[in-house]
Amino acid sequence: MMERQASIERTKSAARHLRGQASMELLITLGIILAFTVPVIFLLFTITQVGYEDTAKAQADASARTLADTLNFVYGQGEGAKRKILLNTPPYTESITVDGGEVVVRIKTSEGYYDGVSPTFAKVAITDPIERTGIFVVSVFGNSEGKVELEVE
Repeated sequence: MMERQASIERTKSAARHLRGQASMELLITLGIILAFTVPVIFLLFTITQVGYEDTAKAQADASARTLADTLNFVYGQGEGAKRKILLNTPPYTESITVDGGEVVVRIKTSEGYYDGVSPTFAKVAITDPIERTGIFVVSVFGNSEGKVELEVE
């Protein structure tokens, strides 16, 4: 009887040991999976962010070019000319300025500021910087002084 009881206790002890081993194997497996997965996820986020910023830079350049072309067109038409454009700026646009013969769309990126610049030959009446982001309407019209004015709607 003693021998039988000792055999049962050894079996219970071995079963406890096997359960502990299974738990340890599971934890090690999960640790290895996480060790490989976490860096890959961070790499994907970094690549996505870089692509997003490149898109924002291209959009800033396009917005500056669109506004400069509109200013030149209205200036070339003379007094009384008017044109409305739908301007689409990137989400992190700091300001849009028209001064010194150029249109500058400044955006904030992870590397600092980026200026999308486009030249213009139009004489522009002094305007405050536009601090809007997203899609909005800009009216450009020629005034009686032979200059071009901007109005954000």
